[in-house]
Amino acid sequence: MVFMVEIKLPEEINENFMRKIPSHRAFINLLINQGKIQSYTINEDRTKGWIIFNTDNKAETERLMEQLPIFDFISYRINGILIHDSEIFRFPKMNMN
Repeated sequence: MVFMVEIKLPEEINENFMRKIPSHRAFINLLINQGKIQSYTINEDRTKGWIIFNTDNKAETERLMEQLPIFDFISYRINGILIHDSEIFRFPKMNMN
Protein backbone atom coordinates (compact mmCIF):
# COMPACT_ATOMS: atom_id res chain seq x y z
CA MET A 1 0.00 0.00 0.00
CA VAL A 2 1.06 3.59 -0.55
CA PHE A 3 0.61 6.38 1.98
CA MET A 4 1.45 10.07 1.84
CA VAL A 5 2.39 11.65 5.15
CA GLU A 6 2.03 15.42 5.37
CA ILE A 7 4.39 16.82 7.99
CA LYS A 8 4.24 20.18 9.74
CA LEU A 9 7.68 21.19 10.98
CA PRO A 10 8.21 23.44 14.00
CA GLU A 11 7.87 27.17 13.42
CA GLU A 12 11.02 27.84 15.42
CA ILE A 13 13.99 25.62 14.69
CA ASN A 14 16.02 25.30 17.90
CA GLU A 15 19.33 23.65 18.69
CA ASN A 16 17.67 20.46 19.99
CA PHE A 17 15.88 20.00 16.67
CA MET A 18 19.05 20.73 14.67
CA ARG A 19 20.98 18.07 16.61
CA LYS A 20 18.45 15.47 15.45
CA ILE A 21 18.84 16.25 11.73
CA PRO A 22 21.87 14.00 10.96
CA SER A 23 20.29 10.93 12.58
CA HIS A 24 16.95 11.80 10.97
CA ARG A 25 18.52 11.97 7.50
CA ALA A 26 20.35 8.67 8.14
CA PHE A 27 17.05 7.01 9.10
CA ILE A 28 15.27 8.44 6.04
CA ASN A 29 18.09 7.17 3.81
CA LEU A 30 17.83 3.72 5.41
CA LEU A 31 14.08 3.59 4.74
CA ILE A 32 14.63 4.74 1.14
CA ASN A 33 17.24 2.01 0.64
CA GLN A 34 14.84 -0.56 2.13
CA GLY A 35 12.08 0.56 -0.25
CA LYS A 36 9.83 1.76 2.60
CA ILE A 37 10.07 5.41 1.48
CA GLN A 38 9.54 6.30 -2.16
CA SER A 39 10.12 10.03 -1.84
CA TYR A 40 10.94 12.61 0.81
CA THR A 41 10.28 16.31 0.26
CA ILE A 42 10.65 19.44 2.41
CA ASN A 43 9.42 22.82 1.14
CA GLU A 44 11.85 25.71 0.71
CA ASP A 45 10.80 27.59 3.85
CA ARG A 46 11.17 24.40 5.93
CA THR A 47 7.64 24.47 7.32
CA LYS A 48 6.14 21.40 5.63
CA GLY A 49 7.21 18.04 4.31
CA TRP A 50 5.78 15.10 2.42
CA ILE A 51 6.85 11.48 2.59
CA ILE A 52 5.53 8.78 0.27
CA PHE A 53 5.65 5.44 2.10
CA ASN A 54 5.35 1.93 0.64
CA THR A 55 4.17 -0.14 3.60
CA ASP A 56 1.89 -3.09 4.24
CA ASN A 57 -0.66 -0.97 6.11
CA LYS A 58 -1.30 2.35 7.85
CA ALA A 59 -0.16 0.93 11.21
CA GLU A 60 3.30 0.18 9.79
CA THR A 61 3.50 3.72 8.43
CA GLU A 62 2.56 5.01 11.89
CA ARG A 63 5.25 2.86 13.53
CA LEU A 64 7.91 4.17 11.13
CA MET A 65 6.83 7.76 11.74
CA GLU A 66 7.15 7.23 15.50
CA GLN A 67 10.77 6.12 14.96
CA LEU A 68 11.78 9.37 13.22
CA PRO A 69 14.40 11.17 15.32
CA ILE A 70 12.45 14.44 14.85
CA PHE A 71 9.11 12.84 15.82
CA ASP A 72 8.71 14.90 19.03
CA PHE A 73 9.03 18.15 17.04
CA ILE A 74 6.48 17.54 14.28
CA SER A 75 2.80 17.02 13.68
CA TYR A 76 1.59 14.93 10.76
CA ARG A 77 -1.33 13.37 8.93
CA ILE A 78 -1.30 10.04 7.09
CA ASN A 79 -3.31 9.77 3.87
CA GLY A 80 -3.89 6.59 1.89
CA ILE A 81 -3.10 7.05 -1.80
CA LEU A 82 -5.20 5.57 -4.59
CA ILE A 83 -3.05 6.83 -7.48
CA HIS A 84 0.56 7.97 -7.38
CA ASP A 85 2.27 8.46 -10.74
CA SER A 86 5.57 10.04 -11.63
CA GLU A 87 8.14 10.16 -14.41
CA ILE A 88 10.38 7.87 -12.36
CA PHE A 89 7.83 5.06 -12.77
CA ARG A 90 8.03 5.23 -16.55
CA PHE A 91 10.34 3.41 -18.91
CA PRO A 92 13.53 5.31 -19.61
CA LYS A 93 13.29 7.67 -22.57
CA MET A 94 14.98 6.48 -25.71
CA ASN A 95 18.03 8.45 -26.71
CA MET A 96 19.05 7.98 -30.31
CA ASN A 97 22.74 8.78 -30.61
